[in-house]
Amino acid sequence: MRVVIVGPGRIGCGYLAPLFSAAGWQIVFGTSTQAIAARIRRSRSFNVRITGNGSAPPTSIHGADAAAVDSEDFRAAVARADLVCTAVGVGNVTALGSPLARALARRSSTAPIDVWVVENADAAGGLRDAVTSEARSLNLVLPPVGYAGAVAKVAVARGSWRNERHPEFVADSARELFVDAGALRTAPPSLPGVGVTNDYVARLREKLFVFNAAHSICAFLGWLRGHQTIDRAVLDPFLRPMIIGCLLESRSAVLASHPKLGHDLHGPVEEALRRFANSALADPVDRVGRDPIRKLGPRDRLLGPVDLIRRVNGRVPPYFALGVAGALLFRPDGDRQACELRTTLGREGVMSVLWHICGLEPDDPFTQAVAARYHNFIFTPEGTIFPPAHASVPAWSAGARIVEVSG
Repeated sequence: MRVVIVGPGRIGCGYLAPLFSAAGWQIVFGTSTQAIAARIRRSRSFNVRITGNGSAPPTSIHGADAAAVDSEDFRAAVARADLVCTAVGVGNVTALGSPLARALARRSSTAPIDVWVVENADAAGGLRDAVTSEARSLNLVLPPVGYAGAVAKVAVARGSWRNERHPEFVADSARELFVDAGALRTAPPSLPGVGVTNDYVARLREKLFVFNAAHSICAFLGWLRGHQTIDRAVLDPFLRPMIIGCLLESRSAVLASHPKLGHDLHGPVEEALRRFANSALADPVDRVGRDPIRKLGPRDRLLGPVDLIRRVNGRVPPYFALGVAGALLFRPDGDRQACELRTTLGREGVMSVLWHICGLEPDDPFTQAVAARYHNFIFTPEGTIFPPAHASVPAWSAGARIVEVSG
């Protein structure tokens, strides 16, 4: 059996590759550049270390091939593949339309294939439309293709081919994948931890709106408290109730909206806290919180659950209001979006950012709650003083500014 994994990043190498390798599949990585493909071919192996299972040694993945997605080798690999998976990041999915259309057109018109779109968003439809449009413009004939969203329940903290010849990918032990059953054209292979679901949107929200949302907020607030890793942030007795509050706010709304997920409110919350506290993973807050503008999008992991919570109970979620304010103040070195956000906030103000980036109306109660908390953080040489999450804070006003107290 052959699989083409488009994207040799953390999910592609830290989760998908060992999953298929253990089952005896041949693996070809689709890469963004010829240089990365050549690096993978020269190395011929890389390590995956799974944390949270004691002190098991790293697993070495041998024999993976690689080809740039714009190459003849990539098109030949897709033509021979039994399955294609993407793990390129939500913002890069539709860019695969052209190379995938050309590659899929190399297959027999009677040879169906599925593409598992393993991304943190409902991106399968966008990829399908991009491939179909490109094929139509080039008069290409495509085989039957299923574009199935897939939710990977795993966190991979480290590992990259960009600066390493033989990298080690470090992941946690949560190894499950839920594939959208309704989009498949072929019978899914039997792989450990992999199952199909008729409730793909529910599973996606369960991950993105609960685990990923709280993970990001833990990073934003942890950075404001001076922590470098997620495990240190979630064990901070000051921050921990806030993280639990976010998890409970979003988990309650997801269960209310998707009863088929069951009624277990606290089990997944406790599991998320255990995964956050994995010191062996040592997940940097800079990595988890990076690209805050994307995370502040109207349907992403911060505002998506806020909308769901408010539709379920009609209330402003106070912990998410604090988390969104924390995202606005997240300013690690080297994060382009964080720098851009800081510049925009200084030039246009918080209400403009909440409208143009988050899609929040100025007179919305949640907008007002975020703005009030944003303006009531106090920065001192000894550390950041947080506004209360629940108690009333002074109302936002046009003249308010963040207070920075110098020594």
